[in-house]
Amino acid sequence: MTEIDACRSALRELAIGRLAGRDVRTSHLVEAGLDAIVAGLDAPSLALLAGLESSAGDAVDKAFGQVVDELGLELPADPTAARWQLVHGWLLAMVKGDLSPSAGGALVSEVGELLGSPAALRGIARWSAMLDSWIPTDLTPRDVCEVPILEEAAELLEGPWPPRPRHP
Repeated sequence: MTEIDACRSALRELAIGRLAGRDVRTSHLVEAGLDAIVAGLDAPSLALLAGLESSAGDAVDKAFGQVVDELGLELPADPTAARWQLVHGWLLAMVKGDLSPSAGGALVSEVGELLGSPAALRGIARWSAMLDSWIPTDLTPRDVCEVPILEEAAELLEGPWPPRPRHP
């Protein structure tokens, strides 16, 4: 992946996060714009975005929206689709070893709440909550929670996407 492709991907990921309802800081949007300019990505509104103060929230939001349009970044159809796309990416990253079960589980749990806490994600959320309250002096290894997170992630990836509700 080239640096320009990585910047396009980062901008798209931020746009998907915003669509999904995640709290995406304006400073991250401005920084992504700067990175894209440095990498050589060309879009008329990139310079505007990169030149804004992150405290100029509405202006940053508007410029970022223009950048997304100018670059033709494909986004999911709606917030629910965006949330499931984020979850899928994090599950895949955990299974591949690119994202720790602790960090990935927390992200899946966060967006799972935005999805209404679907049954398919409750196991990961439960194990993630246990990891979040882990006491460093605990004699039980973190693997007790991390391994089930990875197992559930792999199981979800093998099934239909997004996961169908589980029936008792």
